Amino acid sequence: MRSSRTRRRFTQSVAAVLAALALPATAAQDYPSRPIRLIVPFPPGGTTDAAARVFAAALQERLGQPVVVDNRPGAGSIIGVEAVARAAPDGYTLLFGESGGMAVLPALKKKVPYDPVRDFTAIGFVARSPHVLVVNPKVPAHSLAEFIDYVKSRPGELYYGSAGYGAPGHIIMELLELQARINVIHVPFKGGGPALQALVAGEIDMMMMGPAGLTPRVDTGQLRALAQTGPTRHPMIPNVPTMRELGTDVMFGREVNVMSWFGVLGPARVAQPIVLRLNRDMAAVLAQPNVQKRLIDIGCEAEAMSPKAFTQFIGVENRKWAQVLAAAHIEQID
Repeated sequence: MRSSRTRRRFTQSVAAVLAALALPATAAQDYPSRPIRLIVPFPPGGTTDAAARVFAAALQERLGQPVVVDNRPGAGSIIGVEAVARAAPDGYTLLFGESGGMAVLPALKKKVPYDPVRDFTAIGFVARSPHVLVVNPKVPAHSLAEFIDYVKSRPGELYYGSAGYGAPGHIIMELLELQARINVIHVPFKGGGPALQALVAGEIDMMMMGPAGLTPRVDTGQLRALAQTGPTRHPMIPNVPTMRELGTDVMFGREVNVMSWFGVLGPARVAQPIVLRLNRDMAAVLAQPNVQKRLIDIGCEAEAMSPKAFTQFIGVENRKWAQVLAAAHIEQID
């Protein structure tokens, strides 16, 4: 009797294991069968949110299921990122991750409640966006070389703004200081908008900003754009040379990627068939000319990447930024 019960329990256990193993494949075949939630770890209105909405609308049409943008701002993106790390790995809760939360914050903060590689499944890259060195017209420089010469002649007298301590504009200017051996003073603002207003008003002299919204201010003489980061010129500002073209490539070239970037991630252990399905659909969406144009219009450029390549990319970005912050003597914060 005992032997019979033991065999029956063993058979039931094996059946349960096999059923569990078969579950991801079955789920992947039916995926997606309900709405997908795409968490954006910032409030509406910024570049991350705008890029996410362009992407979500196109992916929704491709998948035939709603892709709902869910803004979860707070703690410099940590709240939204952590929410995805703790979600069920079923492919229905995804993160529209970006370089700040996935690469810079883990190096900048002494402790973050997630590991950007271990706690996530990298699904695919979406877009990248350069940063542009802009100055107030009172700065008599019309090229990067003239700018560097001018700043060198006034060490510690000029001010640059950023969206806050540790923001991309802060870190990139610190790198430029190291690279060009210049000395400028950082003025952190509570967001990129107030910093830009201060620059236009002449309260600060320079800043790094994205391409979106730059052209009208340059055309009207409110600002002057001197150089952009990234490997190629952004279509929105084709007349602005890249740092690499100008020879400033030790810090701004292949060794350190100083562009903002965006990609889709899920919690750890999302089934591989779901990951591959999403990645294929993402690549198809990003190849659409109308999607590419809409991303360009908000200062981004579409770029596809395999899950494996995206995973490796995030790991490299984390190591790079840790080295960059150390080289720039930017202290970690609580």
